[in-house]
Amino acid sequence: MTAATCEAILPTRRIYSEKPASFSKAQKLRVLQIGSYPATNRGARSNLLTIHERLQTRGHESVIVDLTAPRRRAKQPGVHCPGSVLELIRLLREIPADVVHLHIGGGLSLSKVALAALVAKLPNAKKICTLHLGGRFHPDKSLRAGRFGAAGMVFRRFDSVVAINPEIASFFEHVGIPAQRTHVITPFPRLRVAESVSLSKAVETFCRQHTPLIASVGEFEPGYDLPKQFDILNKVRERYPSAGLIAIGSGNLHFKFMYERALHQDCNHIELTGTLPEAAISELIQRANVLLQPDSSDTDSFAIREARKAKTPVVGTNEGRRRAAAYLSAAGDVETASLQVLRSLQIARPQYDDAPAALSDGADDVIRLYKQLSAESSETSALQLVAGHA
Repeated sequence: MTAATCEAILPTRRIYSEKPASFSKAQKLRVLQIGSYPATNRGARSNLLTIHERLQTRGHESVIVDLTAPRRRAKQPGVHCPGSVLELIRLLREIPADVVHLHIGGGLSLSKVALAALVAKLPNAKKICTLHLGGRFHPDKSLRAGRFGAAGMVFRRFDSVVAINPEIASFFEHVGIPAQRTHVITPFPRLRVAESVSLSKAVETFCRQHTPLIASVGEFEPGYDLPKQFDILNKVRERYPSAGLIAIGSGNLHFKFMYERALHQDCNHIELTGTLPEAAISELIQRANVLLQPDSSDTDSFAIREARKAKTPVVGTNEGRRRAAAYLSAAGDVETASLQVLRSLQIARPQYDDAPAALSDGADDVIRLYKQLSAESSETSALQLVAGHA
């Protein structure tokens, strides 16, 4: 998109509610997060939303700049959706913040490094960048991953960087970021142990009537392969006639998938639940015999994390280049995927050596990092003031 094109489509200048006067001095933090919102049960986006809600609950100011494609945007309070590059730059300059947090997920490309460079240049705020890149981390081939490459020069300008796993922390070390500025924080919030789980009567009945139970969690958006999962169930039912598929999620294609389910020969053995609370999703993954994962590269998603915790086998229905996680078998076609499901049903639930035994609350860890950086900024400002009077 050229600058001229951006200028042509730029809407009339707005007065954003997040002007400096709208913030109370009594509030502790003003945080601006940049990423994709909303997208249920996905690492980067779920983490962004969890931090946003927790900040607001604790009396902080939290604003999101949503980079999601226009067709998937949701209007929410405190969420701004720039329609062009120029409007994005305007938002970043106009919304005041003590801390600016950039979330990068789905792969590290040259365009995302360019966005990171833009964020790193913002004045008067501490800058943090989190890489939500699950599985085996592979930056774009156009990026030099060394100390003098584009990614290294950009990420070194951030005050702190967050890696969701040790592999990404190693990448940060490789590009020359000091260890004291790198933090390994899991993006997932801890579910309350005593949280009560209440499933609807239809879902509860479906689970009891189908053995084995196959579960799927994701967004009903373009690229989601739910119809393929219907066909996988059909193959599995040739061996296990009482098998059923419960698909959890919602999105733009929800009614399309409902229609395709109605036409499928196994329609009575397929349940589309819509969006459910995380506690209910966790409960269903624990009950399931196999979890189907549409995106085999998204190995740090909430669903896979819960599957590892519950020792539920995971079968990826799209074979990706980052598929080599020990807890995920991936297949690109219906025949192979159904064989993987059948094989998983014939063995005992796996014991994952790298499964997290005790999950830390990543959102709280990030907020603590915000406070630490904000305190450092206040101390620096005070020292500069004293030096100016001396």
